[in-house]
Amino acid sequence: MKDIKLSLVAIGTLSMLSCLNANTLSEALTTGKVSGELKSQFYQKESSDSKTVNILTNGLNLSYVTGDFNGLTAGVTFQTASVLSEDLDENPNAYDADQNVGGSVLSQAYIQYKIDNTTVKAGRQYLATPLIASSGSRIFKESFEAATVTNTDIKDTSISLMYVKKYQGRTDGNENAPSFDKLGDGVFSIYATNKSVKNLSLAAQYVSAKNLVSNNTKDVSIYYLNGEYDFTAFKLGAQYYGSDDNGAANNDGNAYAIKASTKISDLSLAASYSDVSKSGGVDAWHLGNGADYIYTWSWYEGSRYSADMKATKLEVGYNFTDTLSANIMHISWKTGTSETTRETDYMVDYKVTKDLSLRLLHGQFDNAANKYRSRIYVSYKF
Repeated sequence: MKDIKLSLVAIGTLSMLSCLNANTLSEALTTGKVSGELKSQFYQKESSDSKTVNILTNGLNLSYVTGDFNGLTAGVTFQTASVLSEDLDENPNAYDADQNVGGSVLSQAYIQYKIDNTTVKAGRQYLATPLIASSGSRIFKESFEAATVTNTDIKDTSISLMYVKKYQGRTDGNENAPSFDKLGDGVFSIYATNKSVKNLSLAAQYVSAKNLVSNNTKDVSIYYLNGEYDFTAFKLGAQYYGSDDNGAANNDGNAYAIKASTKISDLSLAASYSDVSKSGGVDAWHLGNGADYIYTWSWYEGSRYSADMKATKLEVGYNFTDTLSANIMHISWKTGTSETTRETDYMVDYKVTKDLSLRLLHGQFDNAANKYRSRIYVSYKF
């Protein structure tokens, strides 16, 4: 049986519908919506051995989504980027994995059909779930080639089935635009959320990946549970991660995390703690860099899933106005065989206009590969 590319199925289905009912489909196409984003991202860091590098990359995203045609819609997203300036003399490969990139890629090309409370979507698409998720923190947003079915027949409940075939990362590692690469023999997932109990939010996800070579893993199963209860004055949350990869990468382990948070007028406060089993880590962070939902995540040195890792996180945020806010988080983590690593992140967001926004992000480190890492984001959406 020939390998069928989901993105080609999406485009082919749209062409077939055009032949069946050109006039109606023509109206759907002309009532479609175009959106986009112009962005610039400046990155700089200094390593622990005092090597400083920086890079400025510009990007453009263009998206088009058709109007509704008897429950059927289609969409495409085109991404392009180029490096405007760089200073990489002290570490030429410092940003090869993310920002040192030029080129273009068609990141979304999908067909979507909605009937009653069921939505079916096939093709290249962005995904956002705890264990499979696109990260948009770099100049190229990650994407997947997948088929998804989501149903909301049960009150206050959403159930999604996913089959993911390919993944588009941030670059190809050689300063070129990323491409869609196979995820082994495919990834199957079921994801469910429920809010039927007042003030209680529940989420669960299961992933089964076959012949996945990332992290030296062949077959892997991953489990995720999350519960959060809103007591009005404060919120309490609890998480569980588990994975089984037959010992291929010492990731037959479990992780637990708890979080307490509150909001007092414009001030927000939060404290989190996570603990990973000594016997093995959790294989929960390579199906998209956006899949880092553990409470003790940080902006730069993410991944709190290594065996015997314990982490704490303190966070404070303040909204000065409707357009200006700031956030500080301090994270520390260690294993039984390593010294404590610390990261303190400072973030300021400023919305200049409805469409233009600025973000300043700076991280300071102790006992890490870098002394500091900084980013400046400029985004104009239209």
